[in-house]
Amino acid sequence: MKAVKWRMRIGLGGRMSDYQDYVIKDGKLIGDFEGLYRDFKDPWNQSRIDHILDSRRQLTLIICKKLEAINDSKKVIELGCGFGFITEQLREIGFTTIGTDIAAAAIDKAIQLHPKSEFKVANFDDATTLEAFNPDIIIMAELSWYVLNQLDQFKSLLKEFASKRNRPTYFIHLLTTYAPGVQKYGNEKFTNLEEILKYFDMKFIEFGTISTVRGDDPLSQGTFFVAELN
Repeated sequence: MKAVKWRMRIGLGGRMSDYQDYVIKDGKLIGDFEGLYRDFKDPWNQSRIDHILDSRRQLTLIICKKLEAINDSKKVIELGCGFGFITEQLREIGFTTIGTDIAAAAIDKAIQLHPKSEFKVANFDDATTLEAFNPDIIIMAELSWYVLNQLDQFKSLLKEFASKRNRPTYFIHLLTTYAPGVQKYGNEKFTNLEEILKYFDMKFIEFGTISTVRGDDPLSQGTFFVAELN
């Protein structure tokens, strides 16, 4: 995976720093998300309107409304929620929601931005939180690159969780992929939508890609899928 090259001033004596110093650098996972949220005001430009209105995120809202209409699916958890914009948008249209993130700084900001929504510091694969909230819909947006080593166990966790419920459980997955030769990290797992679907191997309802405009990688794509877990 190619690390993001955008540079942002972070207000520490005028020092400049890169996202890649905190996330993925030279093909290796750094994973300092607490430091990222501490040192950057708006990681991944989450508060920008074009990010909030990203096509796949808006599609996620539509999919949730459809699942609600079909199976009365009302409870939604967003894993790796960051500043919690998807969680808040879903709450605003009538869902019962919770957003989780491993970075306490992200959750603190989410609570400030969206005081009516519920947020919690937790790892994405926290089984206790999952079982306590008992969601109908599980959303995982742009997170998989950062938890590759835990994905095998996470898939088993999802299957076990869904098997205990007496109603349908759905999983919505969003992830950006990169042009051939650009991705440096995670190639052993997947590099495109076809490989993502093969890896997760679920009962897919919908899936697809939306081409994204990136100056550093014009061939990148925004992938998504919706799967029924039981």
